[in-house]
Amino acid sequence: MVKVVQSVQKEIFIKSTPEKVWRALTQADERNAWETRSCEMDISIGGQVTLDYGWGASYVGTIIELEEEQKLILQGNDKQLTTWTITSEADGVLVSIEYTGSWAGDIGLMEMDNMLFGTYQFMLNLKSVLEKEVDLRKNFWKSWIGVLHRTADKREGTKVVQVIASTPADGLLEVDDVITAVNGNTVQCYDDLESYVFSCDPGQNLIISLNRDGQKLPVSLHTIGFGHSN
Repeated sequence: MVKVVQSVQKEIFIKSTPEKVWRALTQADERNAWETRSCEMDISIGGQVTLDYGWGASYVGTIIELEEEQKLILQGNDKQLTTWTITSEADGVLVSIEYTGSWAGDIGLMEMDNMLFGTYQFMLNLKSVLEKEVDLRKNFWKSWIGVLHRTADKREGTKVVQVIASTPADGLLEVDDVITAVNGNTVQCYDDLESYVFSCDPGQNLIISLNRDGQKLPVSLHTIGFGHSN
């Protein structure tokens, strides 16, 4: 049976106020301070929100529900829903984001994992900017090895679903390989591999431990600049 996921969520606690978090989500200059390179935001029911993240990544959605300093729901052009929720707590606020859609198959689950990982990096940056006034984005996505992957079943590693031509992984990793460690660090899921690799400087040597057709294999390769080819 094909696994289908219809709702996924991330949340983070921030020592701030609902007002400040709301401004960070809904005012263009403040959104640019932690997430986007540029954005346009009409904060009203039916208003359009356009977000440009750089790296060729962007989002366009329409606001369908709005509760100031509490909730913001957008519907993307793909009909998927994005729900931001702000909940007051004793020493700050709990900020959560929920995506509602449909993700299935290796490629769909990879896209879901990638979306959640990227989202959480920006949520960590929102926390850093609001709590410390420190923008972490210079450390984001410094490197890659050229594989698209998704969390393996039972969280026993991360499964390769595509190898990008002319990258370090080309000719060394194969579709359906399950990566279980990198430089001795256990990999249980998508986030484990991605967070390790993207924080490396280009040119760093890595030893990838993987399972292929029931065999455990080590593979040596190096990182390159994110999105680049050899």
